[in-house]
Amino acid sequence: MKKARALKAAAAKRSEYGDSAKYVTFSPVDGEGEVREDMKVAAMLNHEAIRKARALAGYNMIVTSESRMGPLAIYGTYHRLWRIEESFRVMKSKLDARPVYLQRQSTISGHFLVCYIAVLLMRLLQMKVLGDSFSSKDIMGLCRGLDVCRTSDRRYANISRRSPIIEELASRTGLPLLHFNLTKGNVKAISSCTLSMLRGEGKGPSAGRKRG
Repeated sequence: MKKARALKAAAAKRSEYGDSAKYVTFSPVDGEGEVREDMKVAAMLNHEAIRKARALAGYNMIVTSESRMGPLAIYGTYHRLWRIEESFRVMKSKLDARPVYLQRQSTISGHFLVCYIAVLLMRLLQMKVLGDSFSSKDIMGLCRGLDVCRTSDRRYANISRRSPIIEELASRTGLPLLHFNLTKGNVKAISSCTLSMLRGEGKGPSAGRKRG
């Protein structure tokens, strides 16, 4: 409405109004503001349209067939639809679900099943374990970035990039995720991490080396 008023005051062209044109009526008027068919077209505020818009301001209408759900439940469900859209983006961009370079139906189905399970596990870790405190980007960064390399028969180097989510998991599990020098036992303990440890219900062996 403010935009429509400002454009009207500036005698802007009709094409400049954009969405605010719904609050304006374009009519031919004379110098005194009287409507005349033989005069130039001028913008006039549509006060009835403005009144109706003000009456509905702040309301959001959602149409649903779920008549047994309460208003807040419906509203919350609607606003969680972005997670479904994000899951498809993760499958396509992070898990390489498409394009599919496979020929047989069984391998195509297997490919998408693996991608679906991967997204499901990511969501369970994100929402059920970590309390939705980290984004899907953080989770995927953890999956791709958590890595060690072998330096000798019994020694490993932790080459993972330190991040808030790794710090959180190290605190929850007691595992040496932030240590640079790792033993074979450390690596085995990290790879054997359980769900209860991720939930902070049981501490793993934190291995006795200081942070590198």
